[in-house]
Amino acid sequence: MGNHIVEVLTEQVSDGYLAYLKNLGISYIFGGKDQLDFTVVVEKLKHLFSIDRLLLEGGGVLNGTFLNEGLIDELSLIIAPIADGSTNSLTLFETSPHLKKHPPVNFFLKEIEKLDDGGLWLKYVTKNK
Repeated sequence: MGNHIVEVLTEQVSDGYLAYLKNLGISYIFGGKDQLDFTVVVEKLKHLFSIDRLLLEGGGVLNGTFLNEGLIDELSLIIAPIADGSTNSLTLFETSPHLKKHPPVNFFLKEIEKLDDGGLWLKYVTKNK
């Protein structure tokens, strides 16, 4: 049994692209008219596909958007003993200047695990969890 793909789109998508997805057997949901509302997306994924948990493996913008909408209840960080002094390093959470700014989110340490390579796996929860 393979993985089920669900594409999240705005209502601005073309009918041709929707037909293309249908032809490939790829499910899709609309997450907003002009821009994605991830609260709506999460509700639709739960209601239509019985998805109760999501794993975000996005970049800082996706992570920041979910955080900004109050949709993150756990945070899992791995700290590896590697140093990179570059000034253009990626961030874990980023927000867009055109989105409403929300207050910082507090995470509370749930568990620490020492990894074989000397790294640490830190697991946090929010007060909502």
